[in-house]
Amino acid sequence: MSTRLSIIIPTLNAGEYLPNLLEKLFSQTIDDKEIIVIDSMSDDDTTEIARSFGVTVKPISRREFNHGRTRNVAADDASGEYLVFLTQDALPVDDHLLENLIAPLENDGQIAASYGRQIAYEHAYPIEKFIRGFNYPEESRTKEKSDIPVLGVKTFFCSNACAAYRSDVLRALGGFRGDTIMNEDMEYFYRAVMAGYKVHYAADAQVWHSHNYTLFEQFQRYVDIGVFFSNNPDLAAYSKNETEGIRYILAAARCLMDKNEPWQLPHLLLDSLARFLGYRVGKNYRLLPVKYMRYISMNKAYWLSQGRV
Repeated sequence: MSTRLSIIIPTLNAGEYLPNLLEKLFSQTIDDKEIIVIDSMSDDDTTEIARSFGVTVKPISRREFNHGRTRNVAADDASGEYLVFLTQDALPVDDHLLENLIAPLENDGQIAASYGRQIAYEHAYPIEKFIRGFNYPEESRTKEKSDIPVLGVKTFFCSNACAAYRSDVLRALGGFRGDTIMNEDMEYFYRAVMAGYKVHYAADAQVWHSHNYTLFEQFQRYVDIGVFFSNNPDLAAYSKNETEGIRYILAAARCLMDKNEPWQLPHLLLDSLARFLGYRVGKNYRLLPVKYMRYISMNKAYWLSQGRV
C-alpha cells in the first residue's frame, strides 16, 4: 500500500540526534508517512532508538555507503508518492516542515524536487551562520532551464540535508548517481532541469542544520567538492566557483563588520583559504596517489569503493 510520503534518513552513530529528530517528525502535520533509517553499522544505539520509535531500519556496511547509491537503496524500499531525505543532524524548526516541503510538488506537476531552508544552530560559528543565510535566503524560488544564463550552477543547487522528490520522476530519471563523491542532489537537479522539469527552493520548509568544521575539515570538504566537479565537467561548465567565492568573502566580511565582529576576519580569511586550496586540490586529484586522496578527503568510503584503494 502506498503512502503520501516516505522519509529516508541515512545514519552513522546518530544516537545523540535521533530521538529529537524522530519526535519532531512524528509531530508533523502530515500523518500519512513512513520513516526509513538506513544505517551504516553504527557503534552506538542508533538502530535500537530507531526501532523503539517503530520506524523501519535497513542496515548496510560502512564500505557500501555512498551518498547517492545508499539513498537509492532506501528509495527502492519506499512506498511514498514523495520521498523526503533528511540527514541525521538536521532538525525541523516547526511542525510544518513536511507540509511546506512537499507543497510545491503538489501544486505544480512540473516540479520534480524541492529543498528546504537550513538555519544554523545557535552554537554555530558566526561564519557558518552567515553562509547558511547566504545559501538559503528568506525568499522561495522556482528554478528551471531558462534561469541558467542568470543563475549558472546555482540553478541546480540543492541539499539532501532536507529535500523532497517526486518518486516517479526520481525513478524515471534513474535515481541518484551511485558513483559521486558528494553532491548527488545537485547532480540529480541538473539532470531534472535539463530534462525539462522545474526545481524549487522552499524557504518556509526550515530545519536547523550547520557544522562547526575545523580548517582541515573545511579543506577536506572542498577537496571532495573539487573532485565532484572534476568528474562532472558538463555540470562544471556552468560553475563560477572562484567568482562566487570572492562574492562570498566580500559579503561575509561586510556582515562581520556590520555586526562589530572584526576579530572574526582572520578566521574568515583562513576558512576561505582552506576552501580554495581544497577545491583546487580536488579539481586536480588525478595528479595525486589514491592513498593520499583518502587521507585528505572527507568521504573516506568513496576511495574504498569500486576498487579505488
